[in-house]
Amino acid sequence: MEYFDIETACREGFGERKIASMIQQRIDSLSWDLDQNEQEFLISYAYQDLRYYLLYRLGLINANDENASFELCKMIFKNEEFITRIVDEWFNWWVVKWRQRVRLVFNENEQKETSENLSTMVNIDDVLNNVPKKLIERLRKEIVIELMKQNEICSLDVVSDFILRTAFSEAINEYGKDEFLKLLTTNITKIRLRILRKIMEIKDSKQPLVILRIRINPSQPYQGTP
Repeated sequence: MEYFDIETACREGFGERKIASMIQQRIDSLSWDLDQNEQEFLISYAYQDLRYYLLYRLGLINANDENASFELCKMIFKNEEFITRIVDEWFNWWVVKWRQRVRLVFNENEQKETSENLSTMVNIDDVLNNVPKKLIERLRKEIVIELMKQNEICSLDVVSDFILRTAFSEAINEYGKDEFLKLLTTNITKIRLRILRKIMEIKDSKQPLVILRIRINPSQPYQGTP
């Protein structure tokens, strides 16, 4: 009966709610002057980062999404004290990385100026449509795992997508679209090495990686770009 109760709770979203609650408790402990919208934004922003970190630390990162969430939820139920220690460890470092990696801007001109380096990137959406979705997902997961190994634990979805797109764009510039697509099936190691170099560049950089533009409208206070 106990297992059934845990299973039912986990299937009904207990794990997700608990993770969000853990983040909220720690954000509440900060001395930051945040209104409700800002708190809700930070909880939402940090949620996926913490989920990735917990799955990584608990050896669940390579499981399929549904099974990973279910196993994580059971671990929270059965050993919340241990999970809490991991969350504390994560949050202390996440705040450091938030301050280092996220830049807040207040108008479109400032955002445009900060994002000028992206203008040279090839638009690769058409190319991505020709790449198997499972391969893209696998490469993104590999990037997320390597970022965490390098202690980059903030903005993982945004940063991993940026790394993937940048590496692909540079490879397309070097090899051309057709040769690039061929490499993905015949010599993907070349692409993985290019991705790894991008991750190492980020590791060695102290610059912000994500721009968040503050909006006055309280219903949509932020807009994020890499």
